[in-house]
Amino acid sequence: MIKNNMFTPNISDDKSYDIIFMEDVIRNIDIGIHDYEKGVPQRLSFDLYVKISMLNNAFDDDINNVLNYEYLIEVLDSIIDNNRFSLLETLGKCIMDEVLSPNQVQGATLVISKIDILKSGKIGYSMSRNK
Repeated sequence: MIKNNMFTPNISDDKSYDIIFMEDVIRNIDIGIHDYEKGVPQRLSFDLYVKISMLNNAFDDDINNVLNYEYLIEVLDSIIDNNRFSLLETLGKCIMDEVLSPNQVQGATLVISKIDILKSGKIGYSMSRNK
């Protein structure tokens, strides 16, 4: 079941679009501003929902005609493997900039959660962008 995000309340709109997504993707990342955080990877959870335009040929069962789900994982892993961030906001902006680059992408919502900070629950950052 897709978690609530900026697109789910609009499913009944008369505009047609598709959403590809990844949820609960966990990565260990060196992130944070405090000395005790630096060099100590933290578990982050990523939820990413990408609104794509419906293409007439998208349903001919050819992977070349759709935005591949693997693209989302490649963007995430490339950014976290090649950078160190102090803030979730900066990490989120870098991910969002890449995710929004394909022509068929109309918008996206990204939720990043630090899952080991609180005894119960999680804290994090969320952003939504439309083109």
